[in-house]
Amino acid sequence: MLKDKLMSECNVTLDTASADQIYRCLASITRQIMSDNQKKFQSKVLGEGKKQVYYLCMEFLMVRSLRTSLFNLGLNEVAESVLADADIKIDTIYDREPDAGLGNGGLGRLAACYLDGMATDCIPGTGYSILYEYGIFKQKIVDGWQQE
Repeated sequence: MLKDKLMSECNVTLDTASADQIYRCLASITRQIMSDNQKKFQSKVLGEGKKQVYYLCMEFLMVRSLRTSLFNLGLNEVAESVLADADIKIDTIYDREPDAGLGNGGLGRLAACYLDGMATDCIPGTGYSILYEYGIFKQKIVDGWQQE
């Protein structure tokens, strides 16, 4: 699957692909599998009329997710094996994933853990937040008031 994706998306073989190209294609495959699984899950939840959790938080500090996603899908060993055949260490590919940079930790990290826990326990839920136009912003306290 990865070899086909590299050829169709980047016109390269696994042996000639850059770490960035491999990362993008592997992430794309993983995202598609997760999207398909999510559609099936949502269809089941809606069909059974189950309640859902709607979680509102100022920020969600999502960590790098490719390694965790492959593990949760049971595909980490498959990916490792495919890459090992081309003498590529999977950690090299994991290191290509950019940090989301969507928060400063604390509450944002806790909120992301809640979402991860809901997904792990198959609890239907959605996280809502505000949209930062420019990503992380600088905060300071002046005369006892928060300023961005």
